[in-house]
Amino acid sequence: MKNFINMIMIAMLSSVIAGCSSEINASLNTEEIKLKKEDKAESEDTASVQEDGKEKKETVWLESNSLYQIEAADGKKKYTVFLYSEDERRTTLAEDSAKGKKGDTYFTGHYSVYLAENGSKEAYKQDALSDGAEMSFNLSKEQVYTQKMRNKTIISIFQSKGENLVKGQLLAIKDGEVVRISTEKDMTTTSNAKIKTINQKFIQTAQNKNDVWVISTWHFNEETHSMSLHDRIELSSEDQSDIDWMNLWLKKEALYYPFKNLALSGDALEKAKQGIPLGSPFPIGTNISEIKKSDPNFVKEGFEDGSPFVMYPEITYYFERETGNVTAISIPGQRVRTSMNEITSMFGTPAAVREEKLSGETISTYPADKYSIELISDLDGNVSEIVLRKTKNHAGQ
Repeated sequence: MKNFINMIMIAMLSSVIAGCSSEINASLNTEEIKLKKEDKAESEDTASVQEDGKEKKETVWLESNSLYQIEAADGKKKYTVFLYSEDERRTTLAEDSAKGKKGDTYFTGHYSVYLAENGSKEAYKQDALSDGAEMSFNLSKEQVYTQKMRNKTIISIFQSKGENLVKGQLLAIKDGEVVRISTEKDMTTTSNAKIKTINQKFIQTAQNKNDVWVISTWHFNEETHSMSLHDRIELSSEDQSDIDWMNLWLKKEALYYPFKNLALSGDALEKAKQGIPLGSPFPIGTNISEIKKSDPNFVKEGFEDGSPFVMYPEITYYFERETGNVTAISIPGQRVRTSMNEITSMFGTPAAVREEKLSGETISTYPADKYSIELISDLDGNVSEIVLRKTKNHAGQ
């Protein structure tokens, strides 16, 4: 066998589970529990491989002759997916190019997908790649890999689309057959990193267009086997402040860029009075060691204005140096995409407003008993950050 990929499917839970707000993101604690219950029920009702009218090959033969062999699942049912070409051609690259580095082995052909239940002696040809186009693969690059979305394996197959860019086809198993997951737009992403699995329903891609990174977040609909574009943001070097987001995105597999997954509601102030922030499962007063133990994949830690902090993609926790207890929680404006006009329409006029002369930002404050909500907005009134903090006269309580 030319290349064997043994992929163990591990569900990547969201590093930020919003437990107390009206999340668009379906990674609420209660939603996760609901999904697990549904998965348990659905996994009992998965089909055997459909055989009628399909060409078949022995799995032992495919194990020796297929380019890729992928372990996949649909519920509790385990399968093996083979990628094989009858007319495969092998070449060695003579020089560095978009195809790869000099000396890399490069395969080209009309590839087909074969599906077998684990332990089966026969695999059956599928129509998922029936468009007839040739495909090319460099085994030194990660062009075929998987994601776990709920109880289903997604198989991603990428083809080069110019330098440092690839276009993907996503496959999954449904009713004993391999089907293509439809996307409303091309699934194009950088070739320098895998697409990100954010949680059970969202993935993220990124591509560089004229030195501007376009970050796209996609929502997976398991019922329709489709991916819809949920959010898209353009990020230039000027937008990245003191954090090189794209360098982190490319290098850290568990890291993703914050996307719109929160909706403000009228009870946000009431929640704030209890120390419960928008978009965080941890209230103010939680010890930072508990948070880091729950999710070790933070972006950075350090000090800001004399307070230590731990920063995650979607949230930053500020805490007391002596006790480690969280005293303030900040979320980036990308998660809400709102303006001060919308805020004042919902919550009224803020109790205090001050301008930062150097940055040009405006800080609007709403009191919430022992806490306060600070909304930081830019010159256009767009909210760039929301901070819930314990007020100083209650800091020791």
